[in-house]
Amino acid sequence: MASPANKAKTAAKTVNPDSERMYQDIYRAISEQRLLPGTKLSEEQLAEAFGASRGSTRLALQALARDKVVTLEPNRGAFVAKPSPREARDVFEARKIIEVALAAEVVQRIDAAGISLLREHVKKETHAEEGDDRTAELRTSHDFHVLLAELYGNPILHELLRDLMARSALVTAIYERPHSEVCSHSCHADLVDLLEGDKTRFAQAMLRHIEELEAQLLLIEPKPEQVDLKDLFAPTQ
Repeated sequence: MASPANKAKTAAKTVNPDSERMYQDIYRAISEQRLLPGTKLSEEQLAEAFGASRGSTRLALQALARDKVVTLEPNRGAFVAKPSPREARDVFEARKIIEVALAAEVVQRIDAAGISLLREHVKKETHAEEGDDRTAELRTSHDFHVLLAELYGNPILHELLRDLMARSALVTAIYERPHSEVCSHSCHADLVDLLEGDKTRFAQAMLRHIEELEAQLLLIEPKPEQVDLKDLFAPTQ
């Protein structure tokens, strides 16, 4: 069974190394708030900044759009996605409704193999949090929740949650308070312990976990600024 992380990589994967490199660097710039919501992403500037073709640039932007971090507008071009504070709240409301219901059901289907997969994923989260790549950290943390949906075994629910978590990752990247104190790997390890030990508390613990994540958001809409993309991505050349 392919992990959600691997499936996400497959979904975002483009056909050449230039596009993949551009995808990773642009995503990282968004998650680090060096590219703010609403910022226009000029194909011409990006191609020049990365020393890549316009075709490679277009593929990278299309992959970013599939992952909900970029919007492609006809006759206007590409822009960093701009979820409003209201949309951010809606994302977390949807997470609480869907994930708590899922948590109440997944306890009936989880087995030892599923528990083992979750523990292996928590190890990946720990490794990601020890590094300095915030993009990887966010993705790995959100993939834990997608993995639960995958283990439940409903492909429609899995796809729905995967898209929802992509939106949640962007919301977190944009609105998370500086120096957030929530350690996802520790919280997720505790959740796995409940799945293995006291399943009756799992759904309520999932709700508290999502509420803690939401409490780390500072829902004040950032103002987009004019960004010279060639200067921003110059170090990547």
